[in-house]
Formats: sequence, C-alpha cells, structure tokens
Amino acid sequence: MRRFTFWAVALAVLVIVLFNVQGWLILDRTGRELGRELGDRLQTVAVMLSHALAAEGADVAEADFSLLTDVMRENGLFNVFVVNENLEYLANARDPTRVGSNDPALELDAAEILSAFSGLPTRSRLYGAGNTYLACAYAPMESADGIVVAVIGAEADARFFSAIRGFQNAMLLINVLSLIAIVATVLVSVSLVRHALRVEQAAARANTLALMGQMSGAVAHEIKNPLGIIRAAAERLERRYDPAPAELDYIRQEVDRLNRIVTNYLSVGGAGVRGRGLGVGGQGADEERVDLAAVIQDVLGSVAHETAGKGIRVEAQLDGLPDAVGSRLELRQVFLNLVLNAIQAQPDGGVIRITGRADGPRLAVEVADQGPGISKAELGQVFEPFFTTREKGSGLGLFVVRRIVEAHGGKVGIRSETGKGTAVEVVLPRGEVRSQNAECRMQNAESRARNEDTGS
Repeated sequence: MRRFTFWAVALAVLVIVLFNVQGWLILDRTGRELGRELGDRLQTVAVMLSHALAAEGADVAEADFSLLTDVMRENGLFNVFVVNENLEYLANARDPTRVGSNDPALELDAAEILSAFSGLPTRSRLYGAGNTYLACAYAPMESADGIVVAVIGAEADARFFSAIRGFQNAMLLINVLSLIAIVATVLVSVSLVRHALRVEQAAARANTLALMGQMSGAVAHEIKNPLGIIRAAAERLERRYDPAPAELDYIRQEVDRLNRIVTNYLSVGGAGVRGRGLGVGGQGADEERVDLAAVIQDVLGSVAHETAGKGIRVEAQLDGLPDAVGSRLELRQVFLNLVLNAIQAQPDGGVIRITGRADGPRLAVEVADQGPGISKAELGQVFEPFFTTREKGSGLGLFVVRRIVEAHGGKVGIRSETGKGTAVEVVLPRGEVRSQNAECRMQNAESRARNEDTGS
C-alpha cells in the first residue's frame, strides 16, 4: 500500500511538472516563431520600399515619401520612416512633424541601423513601449550610383506578444497552483502513509494481544493448577502441625502473590485487569486500605540481595505517605516492577531514589534511577505491550504497571533524559478519599432506593 501510494504520488508530481515545463516550452517556441515571422514580414516591406524608391531614381532630398504612408496603412504597420547616418528622420509616416529631428529611441537600434548602412537588411529585437510591444526591420536605400544614402525602417506593433505575456502570466499562476497542489499532495500522501502505518501497527498489536488472549487459557491451566496444588499442600501441612511453622504461611502468601502476578500478565490479551473488577473502575471485593510505605519497604527487602550484589544504593523517602485503597498484592506488583526496572537499568551500580508525597486528594510515588535513560523517540512507546529497550526484556512490565494503576483510578507518568536516568511517577487516589467516595456512592444508592419505594 505504501509503495503504491509513493509511486502514485511520484507519477502525479511528474505529470504536473511535465505539464508546466511543456507549457513554457510551447509558449517560448510560439513567441520565437511569431517574432521571426513578424521580422521577416517587416524586412520584406522595408526592402520592397527601398527598391521602389530607388526605382524612381530621385535624390533622397527630392524623393516622394508619400508612398510610406500608403504602405503603412495598407499593411497595418505602426510606422514607416527614413533616417540618415546621424539617426535623424528624413521621413516619418506616423508623425511628419518629427522630420529633421533625432529620436532617442533610434539609438536603441543604432547597431542595426549602422549595419543597414553597410548594405545588409537587419531587424531589431522586440522591445516594449508602455503597454505596446514593437519590432522593427531596416533596409538600405541606395542612390542611382549604388551608394547607401539612407535607411528605411518598417515598425509594427507585436500584438501577439501581449497575448503571449498574458499566457505567460496565466502559466505562472498555473505553476504556483501546481506547486501548491504538489505540496498538498505530498503532505496528504505522507499523512496517509503515516496513518496507514499507525493502522498497521495497531492491527499488529491487536493481533498480538488476540494471540495472547487465546494463549491465556492454556497458560493459566498449566501454571495455576500447580500453584493451587502447592497452596493446598501448604494448608494441609498447617492443619497437621500445631502451631504451624511460619514458613508455611509464607509459602501460601507467595503462592497467592504468584497467582495474582500470573493473572495480571495473562490479562494483557483480555479486556482489563481481572480478579477484582478494577478493570472497569469499580471497587473490587478485596479492596483494602494499603500502607504504601510498608508495601514499598517490603519490595525493597525482597530485592535487597540483588541491589547489594550490583552495588546499587537505595534511598527511600516515604515519611508521611498516605494510604491508598486497592489490592495490596497488585500495588506491590507495581512497585516491584518499577524497582526491578531501575535495577536492570544500572547493572554496574548506581542509585535508586524512591520518594513519596501527598498531593491534595491524591498521593504520588516516584521511582528514579541513574541509568542510561530513554530516547525521546522511544519514550512514547514504553507503556505499549511487548516494547522493550533491553535485549532480554518481555516488554510487559510497564504495560502491566499502567493497567493496574489505571484500574485503581490513578495514572502513571515517565520522564527520562539520555545519559542521566529515568523517573516513573505513580499517582493514586488517597485512601480516605476513595473511602469517602465509596460512602457517598452507597448513600446515593440508598437514597435512590428510598425514592423508588416512595414512588411505588
């Protein structure tokens, strides 16, 4: 499709360019041919007049120049005149009062007039006089003994050139419009190609997600069944021992956590984060007030061995961080993913800074690293499924983070600078605000129910 669009646009641009070039060539050729034809006609008239006057055998001073006026009228010429070597009029059919005077306009054709005095008929270039375009031809006038004593000039209005100039102006306008059309065509084509590319990418992502959705059932069966067996075994061992070892409770909790993680990752191909109803923004059955500071400290404890092994220093400023409302396991998964990303971005050591604060009715937690950063071109894609800047990354970490956070009524932001690191900020509603909103919703529902009962 893109290749077809490219060649179609290229062909259209080529046709427009060829049309305009051909138009200019035709106008130029027409102007030259008409100019040559007019010059030949004027030169013929001048030569014939020269022969006619020479046939009378009279001296120039005694010649009868009334013939000039007749020729001018019969041939529709602008002027017919005779000049001497000093470029003075000896005769002027258009304006007889100028006889004996010098015309500055003749100096423009001085070279052609002097050439005619050498015995060769010549013609002038086309020149403009106001809105009129004139052309002139010159022929030598010889005395009885063959000496050139004057030059006859035949001048005509090149009306055709005015028409050609009009066509040229029209062509210039057509060229401008063609240029605009070319630019518009290119811009529209580029926009269409980009749109087609986005559609293709969206279709590819949709196909990938659809495939993931089809695989979800099989993967859930293969992974969750063993997890269920492990949990059941831990519960049986707890009932067997009194008191039960703490490790058994830890195994059960970790199995539940793994089960929730698998659910979140499998939801990539589905309609939302499943398991709590948060995918549509509602309050799930297992919502609770979550001490985020404790959750984050628990995450840091889980990765303490890895951060120490890579020489990464962790700085956490979580004093005064309010509680959130939601699933503790899912929120733990959010910050575990972010901390693991920060660790993987600094394989040779660095710093991870985690800061939390209250922000009006919301709370914000930022996880920042000192890794290589993310380029601007890639920054807009980091939350898309399967996009990763690492060789062995799955491309699902930040995608799942956003899905969980948005399901909790929050939002995720990211900023990064190449060579300086990346910071991801998670913004969530505060626990008391969510609780108040839930209470208001319940009161409104009870009020509507009472109204309906009263109405019935």
